[in-house]
Amino acid sequence: MASEISALIICGDRLDEVTRCLESLAKLGDLLHEVLLLKNAPKHPWRDNCFESVPSGVRNRLNIISSEKQVFPTTGRNMLAAQATGSVYLFLDDDSLVLERNGIEGGLNILKTDTTVGSIAYPQSTEDGKLAPYMQPAPVEHPCFTCGFMTCAALVRADVYHKLGGFQELLQMAHEENEFCKRQWDLGFSVVYLPDTCICHNPSPNARNSSQRAKLNARNGWYQAVLHEPLPLLCCTLLPRLLLGARYLRQAKGWTEGNWFPLLSEGLQNLATDLPALWRARKPLHWASLRRWQQIKQDYPRYPNAA
Repeated sequence: MASEISALIICGDRLDEVTRCLESLAKLGDLLHEVLLLKNAPKHPWRDNCFESVPSGVRNRLNIISSEKQVFPTTGRNMLAAQATGSVYLFLDDDSLVLERNGIEGGLNILKTDTTVGSIAYPQSTEDGKLAPYMQPAPVEHPCFTCGFMTCAALVRADVYHKLGGFQELLQMAHEENEFCKRQWDLGFSVVYLPDTCICHNPSPNARNSSQRAKLNARNGWYQAVLHEPLPLLCCTLLPRLLLGARYLRQAKGWTEGNWFPLLSEGLQNLATDLPALWRARKPLHWASLRRWQQIKQDYPRYPNAA
């Protein structure tokens, strides 16, 4: 399993955080094939020799790809994956940290031995190796099948990634992982959750826009319905989804500071503008895949082949 992993990371103005992230990759040792870092049009210039503290074993595998225009995470990850040469992609946020090797090695072993698995989801951990008190890919303590992963802590087979065409760039960010994993399940590849607390993610408030994220949380539910729901289902669900999005924005006062209506209007305008592109990209999922998805959300069935 030596040199299988391409670590893919996007960073703009969180230079201190991404430096720590890169330093932590030394824990992977010979599992690490390369590190691809997208320098995503930072507003503040990066310091000269900013990665001096990164161990040479990581620094010698580091390839920095620069974008003069700031791109959304979906586009950025697709840009990195287009140049990656490893057989497995390790997705990390720039404020993620690898805590230990064993959990990553266990996920890599599953991807190499079980051809029905397309990706591995890990929990978001605190720096001392405990579960973080926010959203996780699965609410259980055993290896299980799950609906999706988070790109702050996930492994994805490169061949599966490219069969799917990568992340859907129309979504920009917010729930793009679930959309990817729905297509992955529909293609016949499962997502497995491993409860190993091997990756820390303490989201940095630096360079994050909570109101934009709230709008995208609501909007991308509408986008996914147009992209993937069979037409009879879409006709029944689109209006309720629009109303749910409005209710979510009204209630998300911690993210919107109560200024929800302009965000709703902007999201609806986005939908109207992007509707032709969404319709061209539309690929309805099989009914069986949709039923399987809902079943997993309720049961999180145990994955039988974990070590």
